[in-house]
Amino acid sequence: MQKDDQVSVLSEIFNAAGRYIVEGGEVPRFVGDETQVRAIKRATLASRRFYEALCNERSTIDTVSVMLEERKRAAAEFKRIIGQEWRF
Repeated sequence: MQKDDQVSVLSEIFNAAGRYIVEGGEVPRFVGDETQVRAIKRATLASRRFYEALCNERSTIDTVSVMLEERKRAAAEFKRIIGQEWRF
């Protein structure tokens, strides 16, 4: 894949993930090989759960910390598999 195509695909991934993280709704469908899709989906879902924990006034520090660690692990997996930093 050419560099411009990669940038375009990553832009689409981050736009869809960002909308889902903030707005919720249906989890976006991502296309790619199974490993890539799993890493993207895991990072997106972990970021959404972290965001929800931050927005929930009943969340405890422990809850937010657990969600943050989950998001960090998912972001590291995304970087390892996709080769880019997870933006969220």
